[in-house]
Parts: sequence; C-alpha cells; structure tokens
Amino acid sequence: MATATKADVKKWPNNKEEYELHHVIGAGATAIVQSAYCIPLKERCAIKRINLEKCNTTPEELGKEIHAMSQCNQENVVSYYTSFVVKDELWMVMQLCGGGSLLDIIKFRIKQGEKYRHGVIDEITLATVMKEVLKGLDYLHSTNQLHRDIKAGNILLSEDGSVLIGDFGVSAWLADSSTNSRGEKVRHTFVGTPCWMAPEVMEQVAGYTYKADIWSFGITAIELATGTAPYHKFPPMKVLMLTLQNDPPGLDTGVTDKEQYKAYSKDRDHIRKYLLSDLSHVQQAKPKRVPGSSGRLHKTEGGTWEFSDDEMDKNSEEGKLACNDESRTPRVKEASPVEEEETAAPVPEAAPAVGSTPLNFVLRLRNTKGELNDIKFEFTRGQDTADSISRELVEADLVDGKDMIVVAANLQKLLDSDENTKNVTFALNSTGNVNEKQDEKALHGFAQLSLLD
Repeated sequence: MATATKADVKKWPNNKEEYELHHVIGAGATAIVQSAYCIPLKERCAIKRINLEKCNTTPEELGKEIHAMSQCNQENVVSYYTSFVVKDELWMVMQLCGGGSLLDIIKFRIKQGEKYRHGVIDEITLATVMKEVLKGLDYLHSTNQLHRDIKAGNILLSEDGSVLIGDFGVSAWLADSSTNSRGEKVRHTFVGTPCWMAPEVMEQVAGYTYKADIWSFGITAIELATGTAPYHKFPPMKVLMLTLQNDPPGLDTGVTDKEQYKAYSKDRDHIRKYLLSDLSHVQQAKPKRVPGSSGRLHKTEGGTWEFSDDEMDKNSEEGKLACNDESRTPRVKEASPVEEEETAAPVPEAAPAVGSTPLNFVLRLRNTKGELNDIKFEFTRGQDTADSISRELVEADLVDGKDMIVVAANLQKLLDSDENTKNVTFALNSTGNVNEKQDEKALHGFAQLSLLD
C-alpha cells in the first residue's frame, strides 16, 4: 500500500542554489549521483545529474523516466521529489539511500575470500530482503509499471536498513503497451541486462508482461546467494542462448562443486517433501532449444537462436541437458567454408583468464523503428576481442551487418584509450531511413559506445 512520507508533503525547490552537493555516490557514462542537502527544507537527499549532451536521450524518453518515478509512492520504491535543468544537465532530486546497494554488500563480502565461498548472503537475510523487494514490485505492477532491470545493483538500502527499488532508467508503463491474445498488456522492446533478462524479453516474439520482473527477481536471489548471476562468465550473446536453450538456472548452475551451496538445501528439501509430494508424475521438460552444428550462432526459421555444440562445454550442467536431446533445429542458411573462413572468429574460452576483470560496456543506437536501445555487454581481456563481440551483436540482429567493422573499431578504440576516455560517438554505415536527417546528438545515423564504471 502506498504510504505518504514527510518528504512527500513538502515542496522541494527547483533551484540549484537551494542545494549543497556532497560526495559522489555513483557514476556512469552519462550521469552521476551525489548526496546533497536541501537548505530550505533541511533535508538530505540524492541528486542524479544527467548530462543532456552525452546521454543522447530525447526529452520524451527522459520525461517517461521522470513520470515513472513521480507516480511512485511506496516505502520500498525510491521516492522522486522534483527535477530541473542546470545548464546542460538535468538534476533529479530523489530520496537518499545512504546504505548503498546489495551489489556493494556482495562485492565487500567476496573480497573477504573463503569466508563467504559457501554463500554470500545467508538464507534468512536473503529471504528478508527479497520479501521487501517483492512488496515494491507488487506496488509497481499494481500501477501498471514494469521495472525491467531488477538486480542487486538496483536494490538500494537506506541508512535505517530499509530496502528500496531504484534506477528507473529502463522502466516502462503497460498503459502504453499492446495487448496479446489473452488480453494481457505486453511490451516488445529489448531492454535490461542479459544475465537477469527473462526468456520472453530475449525472444521478442509474443511480448512480455510482469512475469519478466519476476524472472529477474529469481535471478537476483541466486546472485545474492552465490555472488554472481548465472552464466556471468559468458559473453552477452551466449548468455541469451544458454537462457533460451535450458531450464531456468538454479544455485548449482555452472558450479563445479555441487556441495558449495549445501547450506541452502534445507528449504529445497522442504519444498520437495511438502509442496511437490503430489507432483511426482511431472517429468522434467526437455530444453525447447538446442545447440546447432555449424560452429556459429544462427537464427532459425522459427525466429529463435542456436549455438554450435563446440561452443558449449558438454561437461557443464547446461551442456549435458542441451546435448542429451537429439533433436536439432534447422538453420536458415548453411555457411559455406569460404564464408566461414572469412567471417568467423575463433571461439573465445568460456572462462576469463585468472585475475581478469570484465569491463562493462553499453552500446546505444536506434533500431529499425527509430527507437533508442541500450545493448549492455561485458568484455574480458584475454578472452574476448573487439571483432568477436561485434560479430556476435551482428549475428543476433542487434547491430546491422554493415556496421560490424565500425563497431569493432570503436570498441578497440575505447579499449586502447586512456582511462579518462569513457565514451565515443561514431557514424554508422547503415543508412536506416533514407529520409531521416542525420543527427549525431540525437543518434540518428550515429551510435554511442560507453565504458561503464
């Protein structure tokens, strides 16, 4: 139920001089968040400063984010107070969550080493925190809103320990959506972070509903227990394939030591004993999609995707499950040996090199409908190459084939640049709508690649 807070009934000023900016809480490619103090109200707050020149986001899209936040009034959702423009920045004044995020806690505990090897956050704490997240999600869904990016990094803590859902950068309102055959409001845009993304969001066939957030909620629970999301070692395109090809991941997905998370097994046994006692006749479903046999990623005639057998570790849990099914989905087109030699890059090793830290990138560009999309992916030095990442984006129809070389070149440019260079904007070779005026600032005919902090 929505609850009014003391801050809700106050009128927050829309003047820069009425605020004192303090330390930086977080920073990204196009925005920073700082703690602040509102002088007339004598209240602490957070201010998200969005660089309007760098973010290449239309006023309409920014308006949607502001609208989404302004409509929320619930104790488990970060409160929005006001917003105003300061020179080339949009300042969004919000509730201060001084306790950081759950991701901060995960990172801190992982640094402790062996102490948290068998579980980063214990089961009781995990259940307590996620119950609060569910309250926030239930509120959002009751107001026809999807969050679409639920993960540990977007679950914030106030100084009194309250749990709040934040970051509405990719949120959406179902009121603006289409309707499926069952009369349910659905969305069709490809947004979110791959490891936490629901299969229906990846497929882009029948659209998706509130259930997409529930999938991400489940992945987040695994993240809190193990410290990482399932398939986190793989490039984004392979994450999509593993998610689509296999049963929903669990605590033991990708784990070599099956005893590592045995501390969490008590409740699983309880569920099997008391909740599934009448479901013994239910058989495990076979994976709907299986690896192909071409040595590359292909789109099938049914619009789905497949990886080759040699790109999957057959000894892994997901590999055994997928390879046990003898059925094979036909490919759209068989690649000739010459074409294979000219275009296919060597498949990178599945696991990153010891000591390597994945770099997080986001590629922002417009799709064929002219809508801005953010494509997030990781790059691990010694494992990935700019060419292989760019090729995966093309083969997944996220980037036009004409832009493969220019995307790879600019990715390499960022990798080779000094640490102060965080983004690069470049012209695309694909023409898109020939009648559309090219605009670098609005990314019409251009794309922006950013290295996230």
